[in-house]
Amino acid sequence: MARRRGLEDDGPGLDLIPVLSLVVHLIPMLLLSVRFLALAQISARGAVVPALEAPSEGALAEQSKKVVSVQIDGEGFLVGGAVGLDPRIPCKGACTPDSYDLDALSAALRSLKEAHPEETRIVIAPSETVPFEVVADVMAASRSELVGGAERVLFPEPLLAVQP
Repeated sequence: MARRRGLEDDGPGLDLIPVLSLVVHLIPMLLLSVRFLALAQISARGAVVPALEAPSEGALAEQSKKVVSVQIDGEGFLVGGAVGLDPRIPCKGACTPDSYDLDALSAALRSLKEAHPEETRIVIAPSETVPFEVVADVMAASRSELVGGAERVLFPEPLLAVQP
């Protein structure tokens, strides 16, 4: 008896449609993620800084007198780099966002600009308990002031730092 070809039952066939569907959807997603990976790279090329010795405590204290800075804490402001001024500017009463003495800070920043006319940066170091409104007001006060209706630029590049 002769068997006919093509009518043999070899069992269940391999269904490759789900695998091909996965590959078709996976390839564009991988290509897309590679593109975003290229956007997320940060170039670290630049000059190599040689290792230097740590400065002495006296040198650090002298440098902190030269750095124009404002530290903000729960008691008020501490102005660094001030010449002939009391560096501490306390709050008017209990320290709430409205009681920080921004007028006294503006006067201190004005004298700082006169003492350091070439300086464009100021370091603002708020403590963790200071409200954001106070930090924003200090940044605005440090950038410029109004003198006779004209804007006078003080420190146009404020830098935020972590308070030591």
